[in-house]
Amino acid sequence: MDTPHDTPVPDPFENAAVLDAHSLRGLAHPLRLRILTLLQVHGPATGKAVSEHFGIASASASYHLRQLHAHGFIEEAPELGTPRERWWRAPHTGFRLPEHLDTEAPELSTAVRLALAARWSEDLGAAVHLWSSQPEGWREAQVMGERRTQLTVDELTALREDIREVLDRYAREPGERADAEAPGSRVVRVHFAAFPSPDPDDARNRT
Repeated sequence: MDTPHDTPVPDPFENAAVLDAHSLRGLAHPLRLRILTLLQVHGPATGKAVSEHFGIASASASYHLRQLHAHGFIEEAPELGTPRERWWRAPHTGFRLPEHLDTEAPELSTAVRLALAARWSEDLGAAVHLWSSQPEGWREAQVMGERRTQLTVDELTALREDIREVLDRYAREPGERADAEAPGSRVVRVHFAAFPSPDPDDARNRT
């Protein structure tokens, strides 16, 4: 059986949408990011299904779907639709936020990152509520932690690339593995962030 170390490494961003200064506006809202994630992960849906999933008004769901469509994140699926119902799908998997946008459109890139951080926080909160009730083995294998260290910018860049390499080795789309090849496998979410400490006391210790 192949292991993550001898299986060809897929590019997790091969089919990702690449953001620009215009499309940033389409995701600079927490609910729109959650709607896009829903369509990317679970497939096409109607405006009614979106409104019911998030407990929002149909008019609100329709508005945010139109905004996502206008900025190129989703498209209509006419083969699924009816005269009364429009279906929407996401042609991309995930998205790339090029680093140059942090200087070209800092307010919008910050809004998108805040929306993403809010979604991650929701994921982690839901996982913590289920933490102790996970089956034996899974309960011990899950992890959350924090590290403080002191690095140069080159070392932080190297750390980022090292961790990305590890994540890429284990990257596979859910459903790619047959049960016979990976009995008991489950979808696992991995969140990673590394950044200069925002604590003012830490900033005073800068060398």
